[in-house]
Amino acid sequence: MDKKWTNVFEFFKSTLLINLAVCLISMLFGGVDSFFFIFPSFGFMISVLYKELYRKNDYLFYSNNGVSKIQLLGYSYVFTLSLSILGFVLILILKELF
Repeated sequence: MDKKWTNVFEFFKSTLLINLAVCLISMLFGGVDSFFFIFPSFGFMISVLYKELYRKNDYLFYSNNGVSKIQLLGYSYVFTLSLSILGFVLILILKELF
């Protein structure tokens, strides 16, 4: 795997914990279906806001490795959206089967 994609994937993984925490809270109040709508929108924005406020120096590491901030955010959002759609389809299939 190319070093750039490895760095982008590491950034994506670092946003998942906060994103999942926000989504689990929303799932308690809105059910499982709300999880898949909050995950790519509000949850992702909160995790990026956390990175902007508290982990700003992390961007310097990625920049030194040839990955811009726009690329990090763009690809991470695509990964998040893809994961959300995949999970939503999987839940729909499981609901149909059982």
